[in-house]
Amino acid sequence: MTFFACRRAIAVLVLALPIAGCSSDPEPRVAPTPTGPPVIVPGTPGGPNKTVSELPKVEQTVDPDDTAFLSDMMIHHTQALQMAGWAPASAANPRVKALAERIRVGQKPEIESMRQLLTASGQTPPNLEHVQHEDHSKMPGMATHDELTTLQNARGKAFDQLFLNLMIKHHEGAVSMSVKQFENGTEIRVGELAQEVSATQSKEISTMKQLLKEL
Repeated sequence: MTFFACRRAIAVLVLALPIAGCSSDPEPRVAPTPTGPPVIVPGTPGGPNKTVSELPKVEQTVDPDDTAFLSDMMIHHTQALQMAGWAPASAANPRVKALAERIRVGQKPEIESMRQLLTASGQTPPNLEHVQHEDHSKMPGMATHDELTTLQNARGKAFDQLFLNLMIKHHEGAVSMSVKQFENGTEIRVGELAQEVSATQSKEISTMKQLLKEL
């Protein structure tokens, strides 16, 4: 066989071979990527653990002690604002007036924080519009209607003395309510708020007792 005849035979053989890449086999499937790492859930005592893709959702519960604290303290603070609001026109001692203003400035935003916490937990905040016309004297430290009327009509030093005495009792009631929340409540944000109320009002109690001695 000549050289050229040999080359032609080789060319025909190459053309007869299957062309690479023209296979009709389907592409391999890629396994789906898991959305998150597996979670191991402990089984019953002595039983095997379980592996799940995610933890079951747990419905949040509302602690009645937290709800009671927030609702009652909103009412409690509202009476303190009422008493403090009479001080600018009725008090004689500048330090009593300054204390009343500090109480007003401090407790008003706390009421709003309590309202927001109640709303966030799906609860209905108390209506504070008519608190002054309702009897809440059974709540720790709350003044009675007669005490409020006497304070509202007092002037000068008589107002200062009665205001301090009533507000000391009022603050002591708030501190006791906060301690109860510490012991029975579970919500962290409510506990922090109760701690703030207790610390602030305990300090103000000391200030008011000293003021009484100086009148």
